Amino acid sequence: MIDISRAVGNAGQAVSGLVRRAADRPVDAGRPQTVTVAAPRAQVMQFWRDPDNLTRLFGDRVRVETAEANRLRWHWDTGGDPVTWDTRVDVTEEGLAFIGEDDADAPGPRLVLAVADAPRGRGTEMTLRADTPAPDLVTGALTFTALYRARALMQTGEMPTLHGSPSARGTEGDR
Repeated sequence: MIDISRAVGNAGQAVSGLVRRAADRPVDAGRPQTVTVAAPRAQVMQFWRDPDNLTRLFGDRVRVETAEANRLRWHWDTGGDPVTWDTRVDVTEEGLAFIGEDDADAPGPRLVLAVADAPRGRGTEMTLRADTPAPDLVTGALTFTALYRARALMQTGEMPTLHGSPSARGTEGDR
């Protein structure tokens, strides 16, 4: 006879172990991240060329501004010394490339957005790959977050956030 409570307990432990391993696994910064958006390719390309959109996508620690035609200046707040990158914007066969100036000692930053038609006419697949001299700044998690926010903004006009959301929990002073 099968002991149902034991079987449920074993299944719970197995699922818990899988979740723990997935949560503990770091997102590889060198591995591209992909998200599908219900928007045509031309709209996606235009969206990613706007420095205001890029500032919103990369969060509170990044500000992007136009330096000159087809050139962007990226300001990264690292919590210590700020980092500034100047990149040119190249339209490539695969999508857009934000290419930093090469330094004599190290290659410049490179963010590549590849766009492709999604299967079954479901919009556009956006793949973002980061190759930067400071890999801790542009992690796989940050690239995925930027793609996720881009999809939300293009599909709904809003970006999901918890900022300013009441939690129904009081502060320590309220107890």
